[in-house]
Amino acid sequence: MALKAVDRSIALIVGTLCVVVALMGIGMRGDSGILPVIASTLGGLACLGIGISTFQHQRPKEAAPSIKWRRFLIWLTCVIALLLMMVTLGTFIALNIFLLASLCCLSNLRWPIALLIALSFSVLIYIVFVYLLSIPLPSGLLAS
Repeated sequence: MALKAVDRSIALIVGTLCVVVALMGIGMRGDSGILPVIASTLGGLACLGIGISTFQHQRPKEAAPSIKWRRFLIWLTCVIALLLMMVTLGTFIALNIFLLASLCCLSNLRWPIALLIALSFSVLIYIVFVYLLSIPLPSGLLAS
């Protein structure tokens, strides 16, 4: 029970710091405050989740589940393929292939739903990194 109180108070302290950083980021000139606001908002949401989870009733401890090696190897293969394809094919083509493969194989989603998730995630990545932050991503085939 004492550990839950410690977790709750640490989450409150870190969450308060995240709010302060977000307020400082909002007060910055131009676009320089976007990254602190995004990072502190995500940190604040994580602290909120930790704080809420300390109020939930915890079940008795069970044995840790064993690692599903087949799923892990499929995921590892997808990540390595993503890193290799990102330079040659480009970030957005490789990201869509990676998400389609991993969502269809690992989560058993049907391909239309996986395609919708992959395309919306790619649009989100484009907006955040290319448009807002002006970070160039590997373009691969899209450059030619």
